[in-house]
Amino acid sequence: MTNSNPITQLPNVLTLCNITMGLSSIITASLGNFTLAGLLIIIGAIFDRLDGQVARKYQLTSEIGKQLDSLSDLITFGIAPAIAIFLLSFIDTFVLGFIMTVLFVTCGAYRLARYNTLEFSGVFIGLPITIAGFLLALLTLLQTHMVVHPYWIAISMLLLSYLMVCKKEIKKV
Repeated sequence: MTNSNPITQLPNVLTLCNITMGLSSIITASLGNFTLAGLLIIIGAIFDRLDGQVARKYQLTSEIGKQLDSLSDLITFGIAPAIAIFLLSFIDTFVLGFIMTVLFVTCGAYRLARYNTLEFSGVFIGLPITIAGFLLALLTLLQTHMVVHPYWIAISMLLLSYLMVCKKEIKKV
């Protein structure tokens, strides 16, 4: 018998809202609206926070929810901020931007896959992609107000990429 209580799907609906924010960010960045692209990633972070809180509060965690959350995180906090910063900051240094974009997204994907295979004990191994993507979204917003040299953007992306895949333990707050 299936549960007809609509609250049971709320975490997944919130996760789908997160995906929508990530995809919307990619589209708006491709149209040149980098401020909106960065803000959509930040709104995606709010949905990401809410989906986990609702799932835990109402004991609605599931394997499909976990996988859906990781896929949405890859879109909203991996692909979307990397594309936005690439289009905004690396037009004149295409090869460098291409390498940094691929590196950031692949490190984020690896980080998510590693997280999904480990038992969570209140400590993250490496920087969560949500934080890395959020910081890259903030850097995108900063870049819309002042010029930041592409090499500083690349160094930031390299550092965030490394932090996602390193084995440093980070306590959940």
